[in-house]
Amino acid sequence: MQILFGVILIVALENVLRTSALDDQQTQSIIELYKKISEKDSLVDGLSLNDNAQLKLKTINTIRLVPLISLPTNRSILLFNVSLNKLQMNEEVKLIEFRLKLTMRMKQRRLRLIIRNSLHQRRRIRPLIISSADSEYLSYDITDYLIHHSTQQSIIIRRQFWLRRHLQEASLVIYSRAPSAFLLPSPTRRMKRSVKQQQITGPCSRHDLFVDFNQLSFGAWVVQPKRFNAGVCRGDCPNPLSRSYYPTNHAMLLSLLHERGNAIQQPSCVPVRLRPLDLLYYDRRDLVIKRHRGMQVEECGCR
Repeated sequence: MQILFGVILIVALENVLRTSALDDQQTQSIIELYKKISEKDSLVDGLSLNDNAQLKLKTINTIRLVPLISLPTNRSILLFNVSLNKLQMNEEVKLIEFRLKLTMRMKQRRLRLIIRNSLHQRRRIRPLIISSADSEYLSYDITDYLIHHSTQQSIIIRRQFWLRRHLQEASLVIYSRAPSAFLLPSPTRRMKRSVKQQQITGPCSRHDLFVDFNQLSFGAWVVQPKRFNAGVCRGDCPNPLSRSYYPTNHAMLLSLLHERGNAIQQPSCVPVRLRPLDLLYYDRRDLVIKRHRGMQVEECGCR
């Protein structure tokens, strides 16, 4: 009985250590991916994928990385269990990349896979290579072969000994389009206003506004960036308005009426051009990269 308990305890400890190592691998891998994307300032250009893959990625706003760990098998087989049950039902998957990191650089090689579903049905495939020639990974497109919201699937690789000898890390990178609203959790307590807005005089223009997520109620789940320049529009809209302030026809009418002494509201100094922000944050305990639109002011005008 004591021996059996000891064996169970060892197996449980191995599972805990394996899960911890997997979490560390996922964290480090997705942070590296985020840094590459930030350097290029583009979700697509920061990826080492070929043109065929990038065609599928034009409308994505979310990237998930799912680390895979090889399960114990005989020497001729690599087996990875796959769970995609954390995808949202309204999340449109554009591409699933099967990414392999090797101990040495190798030329792109075709791969033979077996996909096994929860009903133990098997499908033999030869996925397309989608990694670019200068990529440090070998990447394959398996989008059409996995069930996107399933919990029990497996990827099996048989008798490809070159891969078993040199495999360092395997993962799935899921590129999708999900609702992009910046949904914030409700604050646990009311926060006092401690910052007074500085009165700005002069024509309408953009001014710096630095936001520190650590000072907000949801800062704990944002990993990067911790601080960014959101920008703010301040100043007066002159009369009459010129085209340099990007006014709408309605704003032009307001300006003309106000110039003629009508006591109506003048056009307001507001953002007329915004840019997105890529965030690395925890989504239901999983790290994801997501592009949120309209987060940073690029240019101001009168509307």
